[in-house]
Amino acid sequence: MKKRILTVLLAGAMAISMLAGCGSGSAETTDGTTAEGALSAVFVVTGQLGDKSFNDSANAGITKMAETLGCTTKVIEIGRDQTKWQPTFEDLAEEGAYDLIITNGSNAGELVLSIADMYPEQKFVLFDMEMEGDHPNVYAISYEQNEASYLAGVLAAMVTESDMEFANADKKIGFVGGDEHPIITDFLVGYIEGAKSVDPDIKVYVSYIGSWDDTAKGKEMAIAQYNQGVDIIFPAAEQAGLGCVEAAVEMGKYIIGVDSDQAMLFDGVSEEKANAILTSVLKEVGNSLVRAASMEMEGTLPWGTFESLGLAENGVGLADNTYYQANVPDDIKAAVEAAREEVSSGAVTVTSALHADDATSQAIIDSVAP
Repeated sequence: MKKRILTVLLAGAMAISMLAGCGSGSAETTDGTTAEGALSAVFVVTGQLGDKSFNDSANAGITKMAETLGCTTKVIEIGRDQTKWQPTFEDLAEEGAYDLIITNGSNAGELVLSIADMYPEQKFVLFDMEMEGDHPNVYAISYEQNEASYLAGVLAAMVTESDMEFANADKKIGFVGGDEHPIITDFLVGYIEGAKSVDPDIKVYVSYIGSWDDTAKGKEMAIAQYNQGVDIIFPAAEQAGLGCVEAAVEMGKYIIGVDSDQAMLFDGVSEEKANAILTSVLKEVGNSLVRAASMEMEGTLPWGTFESLGLAENGVGLADNTYYQANVPDDIKAAVEAAREEVSSGAVTVTSALHADDATSQAIIDSVAP
């Protein structure tokens, strides 16, 4: 089946999120009884919670599904040991206790699609993946992280050329990925194009940790880049990226967080770390899951397809918090906002590594190599 990308306005869909459910499960009410007819969902975490990154963003959506839609929800953390993945998903599908099984498609998508074909009565929601083929009981959500990363690139390029504290005008910025993966390349390509829109001669240092949870290695990679004159690093590395935050504090440099508002992880806990994170590239995973649950309750969720959400749909963006407002100069904030409007309106098209051929993506990466 030909790939279909359905673009639906996230904000408009969220306006209906308070509608009553019509799924086959039951939800606990305030008096401890159950309300028949509410939607039930289980979120299977193929990794861990607690990093204020991708899985935490999804988990916030699961919590909101329960609080605002009355859904019955459960969260199961199964870690990164892939030997546990297949039996967990198969057991859940066979039990049929939940209307929706939700998980990270960029990690377990291929496995879940094969299981979905074995259990056609069970519905699956996969976030962070596009989908090909005939899978009528699967709904997938992808995010145009390249667009939000473009804004991060604009900010990073202006920071390194500004008179902000610690910036040294070396025209060097950094990127640290957890591992080489098409989605991580999509972050990188957007980041580079945003930076080059400010300065075509900028240099981008790129490193890969080879892990999604090795914070010590993440810190080591970041320190190496800072020692080469980089002022600000964008780590797309889940838990491992928190090591880059430690490096930024020790080296007196900056970080751009990823997936959720990572400065909030340190708000009131470590102001040094919170202030080192100028903003975060957001994938609004939580909102997209609430939206999906609301649409399923209405009977309008487009099963068998995937939808791609970008800046125009509020599916991605940059964190605008007290640290961003206090630490980022007004001229940089204005430039970021102008870039947002250009991308949202279609005046600027950001290359996607998920749709461009490998040679195109590599040429963009090579164009800023030190």
